[in-house]
Amino acid sequence: MKTVSGYVENITFRNEDNGFTVLTLSSGKEDITCTGNFGYIGQGEYVEIEGEEVFHEIYGKQIKATNYKIVPATDELSLKKYLGSGAIKGLGAVLADRIVDKFGEDTFRIIEEEPERLAEIRGITTRKAMDISTQLEEKKDMRDVMIFLQGYGISPTLSTKIFNNYGTRVYDIIKTNPYQLADDVTGIGFKTADEIARRAGVEVNASVRIKSGMCYALTEASLSGHTYLPKEKMVETTINLLGLRDQYLNADGTYNMELLDNCFTELVLEKKLILKEIDDNQAVFLSTFYYTELNIARMLLELNISTPEDDYILGVKMDTVEDMSGIHLDDLQRQAVVATQNNGVSIITGGPGTGKTTTINAIIQLFESDGLEVSLAAPTGRAAKRMTEATGHEAKTIHRMLEISGGQSDDPELDAKFGRNEQNPLETDVVIVDEMSMVDTFLMHAFLKAVTVGTRLVFVGDVNQLASVGPGNVLKDIIESECFKVVRLTKV
Repeated sequence: MKTVSGYVENITFRNEDNGFTVLTLSSGKEDITCTGNFGYIGQGEYVEIEGEEVFHEIYGKQIKATNYKIVPATDELSLKKYLGSGAIKGLGAVLADRIVDKFGEDTFRIIEEEPERLAEIRGITTRKAMDISTQLEEKKDMRDVMIFLQGYGISPTLSTKIFNNYGTRVYDIIKTNPYQLADDVTGIGFKTADEIARRAGVEVNASVRIKSGMCYALTEASLSGHTYLPKEKMVETTINLLGLRDQYLNADGTYNMELLDNCFTELVLEKKLILKEIDDNQAVFLSTFYYTELNIARMLLELNISTPEDDYILGVKMDTVEDMSGIHLDDLQRQAVVATQNNGVSIITGGPGTGKTTTINAIIQLFESDGLEVSLAAPTGRAAKRMTEATGHEAKTIHRMLEISGGQSDDPELDAKFGRNEQNPLETDVVIVDEMSMVDTFLMHAFLKAVTVGTRLVFVGDVNQLASVGPGNVLKDIIESECFKVVRLTKV
């Protein structure tokens, strides 16, 4: 480990989201390139940096910082360096020199407490003086918050996100409900918030902890594909996650539910949890999951427009397609093709070798013979490649079709950005999605938002094949709803 100190001469790069920075440090003898998470460091500040000396094949010797601290500017040279560095917009080196020459080491106090006095200096108006004071105060607030958060073991990267989200309100949030961080700040989960709460002195059986734990239990269940849990299972999972089993387990094996029920009721009233009766069981949903599924159902019903075509004409068209392409369809395959012509939403399901690909090819040719544009999609790159090879038409992943950009989280719609949505829908007449068993709830929701009423949807898949990685069992639920035309191919 090596320790270096000096003025921040130049900031080459800074990621405002996570605080990662590349800067040049002037130590008086040499300029040193330093990299690391400097969430609130400013050009012109005097810092001490501790880190590992590394050698970059292009940029040469660097310090990869692990810790750092800012040494407040007190002497006149440091004050001039900081104020004239460009850290304060509209304040250059010339004006910085004039300010420090007039007020000396009392400069910061004057700016903070008597900013109007800056107008005594040539080139500074009263308005500009107040702006300088405001900017300096904002930087001071950020520095104070970052130092405060690091006292709770929070990294500079997360500290930057927290400050950007709350500003100086963070003091009250840490004091009253640290678990709010997990709800509001990307990158902070329950475990991180729980550790912060522990350092802040929150009791292990505090209601804010139990409420956050209940939501976390449902989030954890979603990683195993569940969009809800039975209430009893949710309670048991919460108690185990929070390490409260000994406190809440009665001698007869039941749980002391008084505090737990109060917390649960509050979450329901706050509409963070939704309680529904499913198969005579009390099912508990995170509201995000519940309303996402509800919206999927609504959009599917709106898209399922009945478009019956004359049987004779449709039969002639299908015979023509079979003759021209050499495809021979059995009775079930013909039923599947007819279903796609007569319904806005149709599902074709069946095990391996039952002719789903042959049926897809016939559907494509029939729609194209009517002059309709057909788009093909699948949930994974491998599935899309197989679909392309089998049909001779380009198939895209659903993410690529929706023109995804940005990252992904447990809830893709929270972090990922889709270029195709209700404001910019897909421009096609028909979408055929293969391997539907692998499509999860949130991807389905994003996909349907990009589909306009009048577009035909054909879902193809086998509920006994690979399930989705994310929460939900979309294909199975659609089939079991009995609200849409389903054709099951059974002949191998």
